[in-house]
Amino acid sequence: MTRGPIPKKETSLIAWGAHGSSSSREYIETITVISAVTVLGWFLAPHTSHLAFGLVYLLAVIALSLRVGRWPVLLSGILSAMAWDFLIIPPHFSFAVMSVEDGMMLGTYCVVALVAGQLTARVRAQELVERLREQRATALFHLTRALAATRTLDEATTAFLCQTEEVFNAKTALLFIGENDTLSAHHANSFSLNETESNVAKWVQNHRKEAGRFTQTFATAEAFYLPLSDADICHGVFVLCPAPIVATITPVQRELIGDFATQITLMIKRETLRTAIERERMLARSQELHHTLLDSVSHELKTPLAVLSTVIEKLNTKTQVERESLLEEVRIATKRLTRLVNNLLNQTRLESGTIKPRLDWCNARDIINAALRGIADLLSPGNPVTINIPADMPLIMADAALMEQAVFNLLHNAIKHTPQNTEIILSAGVRNENPPRAFITIADRGPGLAPELRINPFQKFRRAANAPAGGLGLGLSVVRGFVVAQGGEVQAGENPGGGAVFTVYLPHFSHGVVPIEE
Repeated sequence: MTRGPIPKKETSLIAWGAHGSSSSREYIETITVISAVTVLGWFLAPHTSHLAFGLVYLLAVIALSLRVGRWPVLLSGILSAMAWDFLIIPPHFSFAVMSVEDGMMLGTYCVVALVAGQLTARVRAQELVERLREQRATALFHLTRALAATRTLDEATTAFLCQTEEVFNAKTALLFIGENDTLSAHHANSFSLNETESNVAKWVQNHRKEAGRFTQTFATAEAFYLPLSDADICHGVFVLCPAPIVATITPVQRELIGDFATQITLMIKRETLRTAIERERMLARSQELHHTLLDSVSHELKTPLAVLSTVIEKLNTKTQVERESLLEEVRIATKRLTRLVNNLLNQTRLESGTIKPRLDWCNARDIINAALRGIADLLSPGNPVTINIPADMPLIMADAALMEQAVFNLLHNAIKHTPQNTEIILSAGVRNENPPRAFITIADRGPGLAPELRINPFQKFRRAANAPAGGLGLGLSVVRGFVVAQGGEVQAGENPGGGAVFTVYLPHFSHGVVPIEE
């Protein structure tokens, strides 16, 4: 996250104590300048016209109007006229005027000095307002840019606090409302609240009004407190604590602080709405998955349970040969139920994080043969299985039980989607990559991956539109979970010539190296 610093030149006009009424310094500066010009005129009076010296006073008044406020300028005009009349215009040390010409000059000077000084001060004030407006817009621009560059509320809060400290040269804090309406401080706060200050923040939260320093409510507090409220909702409290020497807060500063508070309030509100929308989306997705699971499980349980119920009713009325046939149906239905329950249990174990693989040296051929024995009842002569494993295939480091279940699920998936008289090819080996990886590949000649599954074929409860009846869409999800738990990965792709290819990759180690189990 990047953010541009606020230049000192821009922040000077919104610094603490700026732009209030004319300070005593400006009055002292005015008196000093008029006194200096008067002393100069006293020494030059014998050598120049007293009427011409009025232009020097007028120049001093105009120069002062460029530096001080309106009232000090007014004072400079009055003082210069009095000093000119009393000390420079004859008779000296008297306010009397000897000639009509001197009187007209003095009167004209008073009017011109006051009007010119006030006009210049007004122009300066307008220029000051424009500068303030520009600097306020610049400060808000830097803040909004910093907030826009963030991705989370935590980052936005940190950026907000940094920008506020730079602009106002003060310690800051943001307090968010947590459970049971308690206020919790953000970790990036530079101002720590004691018990007294915390009570002020709690009052601001409850009453949704500013309080603390620079206000009449808890005026002895160390910091200034502003509620981050929107309509009838208070999202938190913004705390600003300038240096102890700061005695007042100007309207410009109060307005800019309010603008800053509005920006962070909008950010909090946006994040709250985003969280609520995400929660609703997750709830809707959870309900959808819940209904999908119930519908799928109900459908999958219906067929084997119907078989078992029918067999039980007919078992006592059949001959021995017929009973053996019925028992075979019971065995197939039981296996189907077992696969269903195992997939559900395995998915639950994966999501709960309870699967802890037990890695050991395994023979890839033994894993594949065990998976083939488990699925032998689904194989038919029309679906031959070809196994391609090098004779010198080294041992692989894996959890044999998890790998057997993963290969079983991939084989089951291939058998369901492979038409008759097409083969299924199982391959294994080691790829000398960096780092080296062992692999087991199951390739078929079926229709290949459905378009809706190509992006993420391992998502749970996802089945192709033209998939054969049966299954919950959990098989591939379980495969991926088991393989990832062992530090590997699964890739799905298209088989050249038609069909799908699923490849399981596992980290490969030489027999002399034993990996450290996590």
